[in-house]
Amino acid sequence: MGRRTDITTSLIKSTFNQRFLMARLTKVPFFGKLVIYAFFDKDDMIYLPKDDVALGSLDKSRTIAMNVVANPHNMVLPSRVVEHFINESRYIFLMDRCICRNANECQDYPEELGCIFLGRGVVRIPKNMGRIVTKDEALEHLKRAREAGLVHLIGRNKIDSIWLDTGPKEDLLSICNCCPCCCLWKMIPYISSEVRDGINRMPGVEVRVNPDACKGCGACIEDHTCFVKALSVLDGKSRIDQSLCKGCGRCVTVCRHKAIELRIVDSAFLEKSIKRIDPLVDVRIE
Repeated sequence: MGRRTDITTSLIKSTFNQRFLMARLTKVPFFGKLVIYAFFDKDDMIYLPKDDVALGSLDKSRTIAMNVVANPHNMVLPSRVVEHFINESRYIFLMDRCICRNANECQDYPEELGCIFLGRGVVRIPKNMGRIVTKDEALEHLKRAREAGLVHLIGRNKIDSIWLDTGPKEDLLSICNCCPCCCLWKMIPYISSEVRDGINRMPGVEVRVNPDACKGCGACIEDHTCFVKALSVLDGKSRIDQSLCKGCGRCVTVCRHKAIELRIVDSAFLEKSIKRIDPLVDVRIE
């Protein structure tokens, strides 16, 4: 199994930049259906907004609506979603590197901040890919990822169960720590809507541009800020393609004029996020 995974890893690295071609193939009649079934069947993942953007609700200079008590010590932050599943999990596997950043030779974010996998499928992951860790180790790893500016993506991703050879997709829950320059899902603008619908915002998230505040400076479209190309500048104003936006909140952070607003309008976002992800993989099973 270890040799097979090594070969698969080498193949992924050598073909990583061809993922946009694979994305376009999902739109080809008939053949696209085969590609979707082979690699994306019943995927369901959600991006979580950056915690520092949520905490911006305490800064009156930003308009971020949270229907919770605005106190940094008791505020329910998006990272609580991943922490919930870590605390519930029987098995936790920590990758010793991010295969996407490794394949893309990323210079901007730490390669060692790899994915975390949950569920009984992790016992099949070759030991040369990482190690089984404790809950505390996993939580500390996720904290480091957030501090490095990475964004959590959590859910069931069939590609992971294939390249890691972990068995049925229902046996593996993925927690990715994504950077804007190397994320696998940069292919979203090119992929079929059927696959795109499996990669979503966190429930209750809205991202909007305030046209009165926007100066059209273009900061929000520079340096891979929006990895899914949901942002554009048209007629001197930033615009968001809501069908592409995944609500990560990076654009809010870089906007020089505080014209982009991320609003968490549903105080039950934590419960709804957990309810959506929980049936995908039983992370408690022996």
